[in-house]
Amino acid sequence: MEPIRATKFVMAKVRSGTLPPLVIDPASSLPLNAQLVSSLREAIRTGRLRPGRLLPPTREVALQLHIGRNTVVDAYSELVAEGLLEAHGRLGTFVAQQVKRTPAKDTTRPRAARRLGSRSVAALTPRQDWRLGQSGSQLLPLHVWRAACREAGRHLPPSDYGDPKGLAALRESIAAWLRRQRGTDHEASQIIVTHGTGAALEILARELIQPGDLCAVESPGYARAAAVFKAVGGTLLHVPVDEQGMRVENAFAGRAPTVLHLTAAHQYPTGVRLSGSRRVELATLARRKGTLVIENEYDHEFIYEGQNHAALAATMPAHAVLVSTFAKAISPALRMGFIAAPPTVANALAQAVERDRSHASWSLQVSLQWLLASGELQRHLRRVRRHHASQRDALLAALRERCPTVRASGQQGGLHLVLSTGQPARDKQLAAQLGKLGVALQTVRKFGGNSDEVLLGYGHMDAGDIEQAVGLLGQALSMLQNAGRRVRQGELKGAVDLGSRLRA
Repeated sequence: MEPIRATKFVMAKVRSGTLPPLVIDPASSLPLNAQLVSSLREAIRTGRLRPGRLLPPTREVALQLHIGRNTVVDAYSELVAEGLLEAHGRLGTFVAQQVKRTPAKDTTRPRAARRLGSRSVAALTPRQDWRLGQSGSQLLPLHVWRAACREAGRHLPPSDYGDPKGLAALRESIAAWLRRQRGTDHEASQIIVTHGTGAALEILARELIQPGDLCAVESPGYARAAAVFKAVGGTLLHVPVDEQGMRVENAFAGRAPTVLHLTAAHQYPTGVRLSGSRRVELATLARRKGTLVIENEYDHEFIYEGQNHAALAATMPAHAVLVSTFAKAISPALRMGFIAAPPTVANALAQAVERDRSHASWSLQVSLQWLLASGELQRHLRRVRRHHASQRDALLAALRERCPTVRASGQQGGLHLVLSTGQPARDKQLAAQLGKLGVALQTVRKFGGNSDEVLLGYGHMDAGDIEQAVGLLGQALSMLQNAGRRVRQGELKGAVDLGSRLRA
């Protein structure tokens, strides 16, 4: 450490790990022991030295600060007399346990932090959360999850990052599961295990899209797909959605897209499904134009009414990449999903994973493999389907009884409803009023749509939560109705006053 010079202002750090940085100014008229007392006192009062913390020996502090040991001894003694330090003989000197803390105030902030504005913790803890993407993870029996985790503990992890495509046994199980559940004919070599849907789309975009390529996305739709395509230089084509899903003919009306992303099983966020005729149309056009379809299997596990179509990859395997996740089946917190792709695409993705060292968690893969191979995941899915169907029925019944003016759609599948009053302006008012009541929510406009219909995600709710949700909706509607009545009364009074003045 550079020695102190009389003409230089020096910050000396005790690197023993027990003292914060201390400032000593040799040019100051204040004695060194007084400066040390002041610095230590401030560190204790502001909490940089916490109660019970062991201080370094006086000899060590003196050596590192280049001051006399007696100076440190005097400073420690003065602070002991003030009750800020406690001397315990050979054990050392400690910060007193009972010290009133006065955190230091710093009114300045870096420019990057100032851009964040003022954000309160209350905003992070809403009264109720209706946002999409939440599931009923509490339905997975704890003993099953423990057994899955124990399976990972029975094996040592590999000495390297592992297979870039993922654990071989897991990929075999996923391929078999897709054959049974989604009607595809993928081999294990065509499966890439990923960190979830978002990560899957990012790697697909990086490897498949070149600057200027046309990328078709649903509108409204999954915003992250559009974002990752744009980030790699793709040109976005927003394709409208109606009651039959993406309007496929619009996607191919001009230049054919290089890739086309859609949520065919349960459209995100409107909840409609791609119809059979649109599926045939998409397969025909994709083959003819050479478009690669990225099929995001959002909420495909939860279809309550009508036909649950096979995946698009079942009928157009060379032109479709299937992206799926176990977020809703188990929990979004797992961050675990997979890509099922044509062989050439799968091999290119594996090379990218190896290059970027973006392998999925080995232990989670082992646990997931056990859930699939043991049949526990399938049994769990049967339980959660029944549970979520019951949730949906209870929610729809409560809405019909207590909020009859609200129309619900998208209820054929998935874990959310789309709510509308039938009046665009009133939908916007309803969303704002629910926000004032402490509801965290999203509207269709959040996903690139042109309406403010409210999205009500219920996958994580129990019976009491559903009752509260309908109650909050009814309260918001009542407030809007009362506000409208007051406006009409004011308008009527104004008209009467005007008539009186005219007659006078």
